Amino acid sequence: YWQCDNEPSNTGLLWAGTAAEYAEQLQTMYGAVKEVDPAAAVVLGGCGYDVFGSEPGSAPRQFFDHVAKAGRDAFDLFSVHLYGDLDRIAEYIATARQFMQAHGYLKPVVAGEHAGPQPFEFPDAMAVMQETFAAAFAEAADPSQSTSELAERAGQDTPERRAMTALYDRMDSLPPRLQMFMAGCPAELEAKRDRISCRQVVMRTVLALAEGVHRTAYWNLAPEYPGPVDHLQMMHLLIGKLPLLGYRDGDLAVRHPAAQSFALLAEKTAGARAVSRITADGPPGLYAFEVDRAGRGPLLVVWDHRDPFDGEDEPPADLIWPWPADTATVTDVFGHAWTARRQHGEIRLPVSATPLFVEPSDRFYDHG
Repeated sequence: YWQCDNEPSNTGLLWAGTAAEYAEQLQTMYGAVKEVDPAAAVVLGGCGYDVFGSEPGSAPRQFFDHVAKAGRDAFDLFSVHLYGDLDRIAEYIATARQFMQAHGYLKPVVAGEHAGPQPFEFPDAMAVMQETFAAAFAEAADPSQSTSELAERAGQDTPERRAMTALYDRMDSLPPRLQMFMAGCPAELEAKRDRISCRQVVMRTVLALAEGVHRTAYWNLAPEYPGPVDHLQMMHLLIGKLPLLGYRDGDLAVRHPAAQSFALLAEKTAGARAVSRITADGPPGLYAFEVDRAGRGPLLVVWDHRDPFDGEDEPPADLIWPWPADTATVTDVFGHAWTARRQHGEIRLPVSATPLFVEPSDRFYDHG
């Protein structure tokens, strides 16, 4: 897989040129890749939240419309970045396909990035962040967030650092939904953010798979280098706690809680041939999916759509589900497992904000 840059519609931040210039570079790259390895796949630069979070006709959407038209023969896979509101993931993927369909073709969609939570999922957190960003950018001559310039500004007394220092000085009075993204936040908020992340790594992946996305890549897997992180850079608030892995003595030896959930998800969905959403009676916010797994029994993934921050405090709702085996093994995203026994052809599941993996116990199920 060879990807031509990243989120090029983020002009001035991740791409310095025009849509036409990007399409030209894409065509050049496509030819070079195919000459060396005709079987390699060329991936369009990720279509991100700047596109999906904006209105039709916005500059980022116009950018991708031009690229989808001019670059139609210069890529194999259309990459989407699935951040923001989980309820809009299906809409985001449909929008990506519409960019291509508007010009008479359709290619596979992959998820080149996905992760959560992030502050812009919480309005009260975003309101404070926007004030902070505005204060920093009002003074800054160049608010660029390029990797090299971020490194140059690390530790310097810049408008960004002054604004972030002021924010940290009043951390105790900030909304808890923002505090949990900050370095050194209270332990209970750190743990809550971790639990939200564990849930979302499963939710975002399953929602994408159910929309026909067959290849996903989590971002951020790990920091790019070992060493201290500068939490007084604004990007830390947005992405600083997304990595699944961390360093210990220079090695990637730390697995954050979401990494465990990621590994569990990969194990449970191994051999998946299709993921289908099921419409069924249950709580109003019920999400239920059946995963068809080659050589294994079916897998049911269920959760109740609730507020990501407060929803875990609500009691679970009972869900009665038809079941083919005598027992089911139920595992939540945190790795806690138990056995549910069938009665009158059904099992009872405690459905909450935490996704559950439900599968027949092997010794009771004929795989056919």
